[in-house]
Amino acid sequence: MSRLRLLVVGTSALVGAPAAYVQTLDKDDGLRRTIRLWTEMGPVIGHYRTVELKHKILKRCKEEENREWAELDEMYSGKVLDTLQGLRGFYIKVGQLMAHRNDVLSKTYIEKLRGLEDQVPPLMDGPQAREVVRSSLGLKNLEDVFLDFQDVPLGSASIGQVHKATLKSTGEPVAVKIQSPGAEELFKSDLQTARTFCKVFIPEQVIIFDEIEKQFVNEFDYRVEASHLTTMHANMTPTFGNLVVVPLPFTHLCSREVLTMQFLKGKKLVDGIRDLGRDWCVRNGTTLEQYEAEMRERYEQEGLPPVYAGPSPRVMDLWFALVRARDAISNVPRWMWNYTVGWVAPREWLLPYQKSFLPFNTARVMDTLLKVHGKQVLLDGFLNGDPHPGNFLLLEDGRLGMLDMGQIKILSTEERLFVARLYKALADEDRAELKRLSIEGGYKSKFNDQDVIFKMARVGFDQDGRQVTDGLNLQQFADKMYRIDPWEKTLDALIMPMRVSLLIRGVGLMLNHPVSVAHAWRPFAEQALREAGDK
Repeated sequence: MSRLRLLVVGTSALVGAPAAYVQTLDKDDGLRRTIRLWTEMGPVIGHYRTVELKHKILKRCKEEENREWAELDEMYSGKVLDTLQGLRGFYIKVGQLMAHRNDVLSKTYIEKLRGLEDQVPPLMDGPQAREVVRSSLGLKNLEDVFLDFQDVPLGSASIGQVHKATLKSTGEPVAVKIQSPGAEELFKSDLQTARTFCKVFIPEQVIIFDEIEKQFVNEFDYRVEASHLTTMHANMTPTFGNLVVVPLPFTHLCSREVLTMQFLKGKKLVDGIRDLGRDWCVRNGTTLEQYEAEMRERYEQEGLPPVYAGPSPRVMDLWFALVRARDAISNVPRWMWNYTVGWVAPREWLLPYQKSFLPFNTARVMDTLLKVHGKQVLLDGFLNGDPHPGNFLLLEDGRLGMLDMGQIKILSTEERLFVARLYKALADEDRAELKRLSIEGGYKSKFNDQDVIFKMARVGFDQDGRQVTDGLNLQQFADKMYRIDPWEKTLDALIMPMRVSLLIRGVGLMLNHPVSVAHAWRPFAEQALREAGDK
């Protein structure tokens, strides 16, 4: 079951064992949440497992199997979404990670899970949110600081929600991020649940939990995130200020539970892309839904397309400029007619203006994201570990807004250069060097198999597609590699760079623009090593 096995295993990893919670119900909500997950998700997982077993035994034709999977997707995708939204916290993060993996999940699940980016039902109503802001900032009245404060949140996600407000002192619009009460305690208990279950059922995943837990600790202190925003703004603006915007915080209006920052006006990246996609489909006599269904069927039959090798972002920008110039020249006589004869002629004599449709420059977006995060990881050693599509905005001036700096990973110089060597070795396909680096970095497996190390590194850090997973889906591939050479330990510093790679590649898959991260980051890796005097 190539399409859904990862969902089943991933969801199983969240179920956890009730034995992990031995405290009384009045002291820990973890047991209630674990029971809820077992009772709501257990039957779902069981049904998928049963169908998987049936297909293995009966060997039915592919069309019948796909139809049965599609029926299960329709039956359970809404229930899975409701469960994740109800449990929130860690479970929302997992859903966000999977929401754009169209190489793994069906369209039905992806459409549901995309709502986890910022459409999670808020835990606080307007008055409750106001009270958290007032008490956390030590204000007597909210009106002393804010000219207005919108009760309906702009968005709500895993641990909090964002409201728009206006500063009384300057009239400037701001975004106020407010943490939900009790979010940190629930998140920690959920993470322990997942760890306990993985130890028993999918031990190859256990090694990632220590690093994930360390990264999530700071996400619950918005003062730390305010500092991260300031640093990231300083790192990004000199080099990429014409391409991206990182909002600055108002530090005097920040606390552990409240983060006040500049308001960026724009659409979510995924929404802007889908709007343009709908326009293109209408012009070509189809619908976005039909186009996505055709692409998904193609992925099912042929696997993911190879890494993008089309026109460069600069060539695309030049072509767009030429098309706009052509439209402008074509519109000169139309304008002259409309503002001379058109003033007195009947309205139907007015000439329509030429406006050619320009497709979304996916090459530019992916080039920007890859360069921005390549600099973060390999040159700055200060990286955002949560670059999912919901954390990017398409701003009105064409730049990308970069939001949510709660999961910042700071690499030491030694760690940063180690990652640079790894990416250079990946770009060079140097298997012996990758093995040497892995052992040097603390990776430990039963046989230290060179081919397993190379294949797992390529999937984890570089690119997607069945051409790099032996024709299998991700979980099946991981299972196969683990059977060949079980691993026990990896370098913690690599977990967040790998997560960045996976999430950025997920954006590429969403844009139908697969990428090779190693190829894109090689110049940054070489620059980092050159500046360190490491040849």
